[in-house]
Formats: sequence, C-alpha cells, structure tokens
Amino acid sequence: MLENKLKNEYSLYLLEHKNNPVAWQPFSYQITETAKKENKPIFLSIGYSSCHWCHVMADESFCHNETAEFINDNFIPVKIDREEYPDLDKKYQFFLQIIRQMGGWPLTVFTDPDLTPFYGGTYFPKNEIQGIPAFQNVLKAVSDLYKNNDPKLDKIRENYRNFIKRFNQIDSDFNDFQNYVKDKELNNFMEQADRENGGLKGNSKFPNIPVMNYLLSFAENDENILNFLNKTADKLCKSGIFDHINGGFYRYCVDSSWNTPHFEKMLYDNALNAEFLIKLYDITRDLLYLHIARKTADFILENFSTDFGLAASMNADSPDENNNLVEGHYYKIFENDIPGDFSDNEKELIQSHFVFKENVLNLQDIDYEKYVKIEPIFEKIQNNIDKEKPVLDTKVILSWNMLFVNTLLTLSEVANDEYYFQMGVNIFNKVKNYLINDDGSLFRIKYHKELAFNHRTLEDYAYTIDTTTKLFEMTKDRIMLDLGVKLSKKMFEIFHENKILFFDTNHDVSDTFDEAVPSAFAVALKNSEHLSKISDINSEIVNKLKDFGADRVLKFPAGHPTLLNYFRFGL
Repeated sequence: MLENKLKNEYSLYLLEHKNNPVAWQPFSYQITETAKKENKPIFLSIGYSSCHWCHVMADESFCHNETAEFINDNFIPVKIDREEYPDLDKKYQFFLQIIRQMGGWPLTVFTDPDLTPFYGGTYFPKNEIQGIPAFQNVLKAVSDLYKNNDPKLDKIRENYRNFIKRFNQIDSDFNDFQNYVKDKELNNFMEQADRENGGLKGNSKFPNIPVMNYLLSFAENDENILNFLNKTADKLCKSGIFDHINGGFYRYCVDSSWNTPHFEKMLYDNALNAEFLIKLYDITRDLLYLHIARKTADFILENFSTDFGLAASMNADSPDENNNLVEGHYYKIFENDIPGDFSDNEKELIQSHFVFKENVLNLQDIDYEKYVKIEPIFEKIQNNIDKEKPVLDTKVILSWNMLFVNTLLTLSEVANDEYYFQMGVNIFNKVKNYLINDDGSLFRIKYHKELAFNHRTLEDYAYTIDTTTKLFEMTKDRIMLDLGVKLSKKMFEIFHENKILFFDTNHDVSDTFDEAVPSAFAVALKNSEHLSKISDINSEIVNKLKDFGADRVLKFPAGHPTLLNYFRFGL
C-alpha cells in the first residue's frame, strides 16, 4: 500500500500536500515500474505553490478521506511542481491542446503506466459547476474506462502518438520562410490586439510580453503599433495588474479592463514586464514607463532576495482575520487599511486619481509627475496595513533568475545607472556559484537547504547563455564569452538530435512556442548563431535548427513572436 511520501521533499508546493490523505508520490521515472506492478493508471497533479486554484482543489478534494481513498485504490497519485519539471508540464499541457481542452493549473492528467496520457483537464470542483464535472465523477469515469479497456482509450492514445510524430516532421526550411510575407505575419498579431484596452483580445488580460516585444520592432515606424503598445504599457503602469501600494506585478487580470488581478507575483512576469517598459521608454521617453520598471526592479531586489539568488514567487493567498487563506487578502485595500490622517491635499489627490475596483487600487488621470506626487500616499497606506504577508516560495530557479538579470542589465544601459548593472552582476555570480558547474552542466533549482535540484531543461541553458552573451557584449569580458560557448556546446550535447533542439533531456518534448516567457528554442537559436560567428560553435547544427524553426513558424506563425523577431531582425 502506497503512502504519502512528500514530507521528504524540498519543494514548497509538494510540502503543502505532505499531510493529504492522498498517497502522493514525488515524480521520478521509476514511478512507471510501480504503476506496471500494480496495474494502475497514473494520476498526475501538476501545479505550483503560489497558484490559487491549486489551493482550492487541494482543499476541496485532496484533503478529504473519501476522495483520497478512491484515488489511492484506483490510481498511482503523483504530485509534480511544474517549476521543478517544466518539461513534463509542457508535455501534458500540449496533450490538453491536442484533445481540445483548455490548459492551465492545477493540471490534472491521467496516463498509462508508461506515462502516455489518455485524459486530462485543469481544475475540477468538488461539485459540478458551470458545466465542469465534479472531480469524484471524473475519477470514477476515468477508472471505469481504464478497467474496462474501453476502445475509446486506444483511439486517444493512437491519435496522440500520431499527432506528436507529425508535429515533429520538418516539411519546410529557412529558404521557404524567406518568401513568407512580413505584412501578413504582422497583421496576424495586430488582429489579436485590443486597441481599446491594450493587450491581446480576451476576457482575461495577460501581458503577453513576447508578442509585445515583436511589435516593438515595428513601433518606431508604425504609429498604429506604437499607439497600441502605449495603451498596453499605460495599463501595466496604472491598472490593477501592478501593485501600487507594495510594488511588483501580479500574473494577470481576470477582466478585460485590467481592473482585478489574479494575485500571485512571479519572478518571470516582473522581469519581462519591466524589460518591456524599459524598451518602450527608450522609444517614447515616457518617464512613467521607466519609473514603474525601476519600482519593479527595486521591489524584487528587496523582497525576493535569498542567499542563493532570487526567489520564484509570492503567493496569491494570505490569511484573513480568521486565519483562512483568502486570495488577494493582503493586497486588497479595505476601509480599515486606509489611514485617517491624510491632509486635505492628499485627500484631493486620492479623490482625483484613486479608483478601487473590488478593493484593488487602479489609477486614473496619471502621468509621471502625478504618480510621483501620490507615492507618499502609497507609503502611508502600506505602513498602516496590519495583515500577514503572503508566503514567498524561496526556490531559486536558474532560468528565471537569468531573465531578471537581463532586465537589470537592460535597465542599467537605458537609464545609464551603474547600480542596476552591479546588482545584475551580483545575482549572476551568486547563481553561477551554486547552479553552474565548470564542465558546463547546470542545475535548475537551488533550495535553501544544501541541495541543488538535479534536473535541467533547454530553458535553463538558453536563458543562461543569453545572459552570458549580454554580459560579454556589455563588458567584453572574455570569461563570459568562453562560458557562453561552453554552455552552448553542452546544450547541443544534451538536447540536440536529428535537426531538433528538444526541451527535455529525454528528447520527448519538442517545444518552440512562446508562452508567458520567450521560447527557449528561439533564444537558444539566436545566441547559438551569434556565437558560431565568433567561436568554434558548430554552424552546421545551427543552420539545421534554423530550418526546423522556420518550419514551425510557417505552420504556426502566431505562436512564435520571439522566433519571428530573430528571423526578421536578429533580436
């Protein structure tokens, strides 16, 4: 009989589930042997510590004995921190797309003992709501399908394997891409643009920075694009997606007007949002963009710093007055959070510029000068708040730290500020000391206990090489060039096979798409070509990878803004 084994893990997300009656197993590929031995399907539950709906599903289902008993009797339950295994998360999110399901977290997937998926979804509630089936009904239906060896499962498995095989076929090359019309690809992105509210069209608002960075390449010569980017940047600086009181960006907003956020704060979002604002400031010279970027950098440096690098995220949920975890409780501004000693001038500023939407502060009629004037009010409110802060997930993720170092380096360049350059170098050296080996091998994560998580993905190599390349360009330090070359050769050794640069070491996940973060494949390809011109990197491999990248772009242009930016502009 399996028992819950998460108590010996280091991941905060896994430890949050160590007392569940579900017999959670941490992920390892040996889990397939257990599943084969017990002749049970595997139930994979994938999430991360700052995810609100992960907490909800845990409270509703995984803490309850009846649900846990059914899971334990009929499945091999495996808990996965997506930040430890982004390759597995990508694999099974892609499966959901193939079966035409919405992706997201918590990710709920059922697989054969060999980890081949046959059914999945995201959050399943305790009781059916809005057409989403109750989780216990899902468990029963999936178990019955598997035990009865329903022919539908064979069809799903066959379709999945065939789709992956076709997906990895290369039918075009870079020469074919040369004939692809640039105006057509640009129109594809601008058709997604929400000209009224900024960002891309949809009921929820994610910054979608890879798309914004692609459009930035056209902004100086296209007034329509520049106006759209300004609209998006204004929302980032003034709306509820930015925490004006405490600092930092939330992950996204749940409404099309950017009023109400989903409250977790991720290191990667703060890095990318700030860098976009810095680059747009460099074009427009709008000081508010630079100011919010600085505030973001300062917030992360002050609140996310650990002995080993920068922490991964800050939770969406925090305890209320009854010690119940409530989404956004710390960040929402209630009446008792407002000090009573504002001056008449401050009251006038609040009246003119503050708009509270569901207790979230949004700003109106604001430019840089007005923003600076009201910042002392933010500080007064912050000092008056007497609530427990959300938990910080202190795992140090190599790739995310490199994204933030790049942001600091960009900020130092554009603002001509040596302080941010030095902060970037300090973080780089700290992370390098713990997660980069002399032979070019990497560890993905450093935990506070003396443990480096022995896993690596293409993302870790790509973003690290990108940072070493930028440091070399800024300093001409040959050590940075040599390190970038060494890491690139190791990257090809680990991830390259038959013209494809895989995302995982098992060569199971071929991913070139942009998501919230830039495509690791595109970043790796860009830097590999650059380094191949000034070092002994194998240019033949690079050219074959360009063919693969061009094939992906021609088939799925809207999914590859970073790759398009590289092919069009070398960026």
